Amino acid sequence: MMIKRHYIHGAIMKKLLALAIVSTIGFGATAAQAEGLYVGGDLQLQQQTMKGNGDKQKTKLGSINGKVGYEVNEYFSVEGRAGMGVKNGKYNAGSTELKAKEKYNVGAYALASYPITDSFSVYGLAGYSYGKVSLEANGHKEKVSLKGLSYGVGAKYKVTEQIALTTEVGHYGKYKDGDAKVSKEAVSLGVQYSF
Repeated sequence: MMIKRHYIHGAIMKKLLALAIVSTIGFGATAAQAEGLYVGGDLQLQQQTMKGNGDKQKTKLGSINGKVGYEVNEYFSVEGRAGMGVKNGKYNAGSTELKAKEKYNVGAYALASYPITDSFSVYGLAGYSYGKVSLEANGHKEKVSLKGLSYGVGAKYKVTEQIALTTEVGHYGKYKDGDAKVSKEAVSLGVQYSF
């Protein structure tokens, strides 16, 4: 029942986030006063923390992500992101090994930026993330959803007028079922291209 409930909720959230991403693209393509549409990608190193029954464990996973965004002005942007896991992690519960693998992640965010110089800026972001993680132990698999409010801080350095390097650290959702809780924090390094 738990897997079915997460599947139904996940299907609804995927449709809502897809709509948000498409709206972002459409808005960026049609607005006349904007500074422009941008795309990008990053490599993300995640730390997922599992808590339950008085125990706390951490594991590291990796993902590759893409994004489409729209810069309204130098202070405000909106983004849609999607990615998939490329490095698996594991938890040790006594003699049992629990493998963790991120299947995918999606999110929609608003970014507030502050330019320090013409080429360097810092930003804060907030939005909603949804991701699916597969957990496997003793041949039994279950998929859980890491979802919810996401927030973080980052920096952007313009190499040219169109190409920028980015770095970011943040919290990207959690999963809770009874006493069991999994949360996701991550740091990323990426590149961005502005049209």
